[in-house]
Amino acid sequence: MVLSKFNKGTAHVLGRRSPFALFVLRLIKKRCFWVPALALTVSLVLPLATLSRQSLSDRESNPPGELKQALVTHGQTGGKGPTALLTGEVSQKAESPIKATLFQVFGGLGLFLFGLRLMSDSLEKVLGGKMKRVLATLTRRPVYGLALGTVVTGVIQSSSATTVMLVGLINAGLMDFVQSIGVILGANIGSTVLPQIVALNPDQLALPAVGLGVILHLFCKNSKVKEAGLILLGFGMLFFGLVLMKTAIPSEARVVIQRLFMLSSGTFKGVLVGLAVGALATAIVQASGITVGIIVVLASQGMVTDLNQAIPLILGCNIGTCVTALIASIGTAVGAKRAAVAHAFFNIFGAFLTLGVFYQFYIWSIPRMGGNLAHQVANLHVLIKLVDAALFLPIVVPFSKFIARIVPAKEVRKPAIGTPQYLDDKFIQEPVVAIELAIKEIVRLGEISRSMIKYAMDGFMHNDERLLDRVEAYRTAVQTLREAIFEYAVRISRQDLTKEDAERVPRLFLSLNNFDRVAGYAVRLLELGRTKVSKDIPLLGTALNELKDVYRQVDTMLTEVSGYLPEFKR
Repeated sequence: MVLSKFNKGTAHVLGRRSPFALFVLRLIKKRCFWVPALALTVSLVLPLATLSRQSLSDRESNPPGELKQALVTHGQTGGKGPTALLTGEVSQKAESPIKATLFQVFGGLGLFLFGLRLMSDSLEKVLGGKMKRVLATLTRRPVYGLALGTVVTGVIQSSSATTVMLVGLINAGLMDFVQSIGVILGANIGSTVLPQIVALNPDQLALPAVGLGVILHLFCKNSKVKEAGLILLGFGMLFFGLVLMKTAIPSEARVVIQRLFMLSSGTFKGVLVGLAVGALATAIVQASGITVGIIVVLASQGMVTDLNQAIPLILGCNIGTCVTALIASIGTAVGAKRAAVAHAFFNIFGAFLTLGVFYQFYIWSIPRMGGNLAHQVANLHVLIKLVDAALFLPIVVPFSKFIARIVPAKEVRKPAIGTPQYLDDKFIQEPVVAIELAIKEIVRLGEISRSMIKYAMDGFMHNDERLLDRVEAYRTAVQTLREAIFEYAVRISRQDLTKEDAERVPRLFLSLNNFDRVAGYAVRLLELGRTKVSKDIPLLGTALNELKDVYRQVDTMLTEVSGYLPEFKR
């Protein structure tokens, strides 16, 4: 899951942040991980390219006997000297393998990330909207939240995205903090699906999946079959990208990578290095499933040689996935902040538990489950998540109280009546959340408009200038609020919506239009009331009948809105 202007409240909060924090938040809001992922790949690939260049240079400086003889012969026949040939033509030819390695790794990475995005977006379009709405209604018991969180994250393949969605649902008042804890635990488990698929090594299915996916998407008319085609296409591109990356790394570089991974095991410093590398990589790509999947691929190629090397990296990936939700919680309600902190606490404390308590248990038990090292790494990832969930699930309520003490509720100054209280740009790319936020703001606008028409009628009938002044104060606020909601709803309508969400958006505009008309009647009564008071005009029967007619029209409009939006209580 498109970066727009921040609303005033969010901009005020972010204004106190460093430029780097603003840059990172904008990347996350756009899901624009290509730039940092590119930087990460360059940092990993350039040493390998340097190694390849050095290896080729060594070969040039010490060529085998046949090459030496050929060079001597070439020199004797009047060609270029051996030194010129070694430093010139051969080194130029050496450029080609290095470029090929770089291009293949970059291309493989691009196909992998794009394929994952296409597959998860298509799955979300088919199933995600319904599951997200279920999250807001069927999470009263932590075990239900655990199951739903697992399924949702298994579909969208990002526990970070699931937690960000939870932050939005809590901020919209559709879920409380205690409900979210089970979902967060389930999101951690759901992130293990992709590494398990990668461990199955379905490389031979990559190209057939691409071909079948394109055929289904281009030649079938049914929308669901078309989306199924995109799911297959994404699946095929994902694994074809992995194949390209697997075959791109030269044998000399693999030896160096093995030595680098040895640094992440054996010593306390090595474990810290593994944690830092895993956390940084996952913070960049915003999905622990991606980084753990890459570790599984490296294990299948012999570059990760045992579980001692994998454990710190996996734990680092678990920690890095918390960054997105923590940044998304900036400027949100206290319950949303607590959900983000709980997510971080789960993964950080789970890392300490693994290293301090369960380390030897994992080292002993995982090999006994069978499978090659790639399967063992994927199973290790699953087991860590399951153990953490089993430990925390029985203590959800005490744990929620503990987090509440860490993140206490602060007294919040009530914003001006014309300032949006629920609209938040961070959730525009989550239409299910954004629509709920818009509904809450529209309901608030409706309550203001209803109060406005009541004050206008009473002020008009009783010549009460105090009530008319209140209508005057509401007048500008309602106009400002209406414009903000309208712009937000327009931006929602531009997103890639499911059928259910696309049907809900027009109701937002209809409700907004009715409330605007109610406010318009109030303004008209305000103007007539000012004239009536200033000229001391009595309320005659004709005027009273017209006032009753206005009341009936307003009542009809409010009744219509309650049909569009059940959240608005008539």
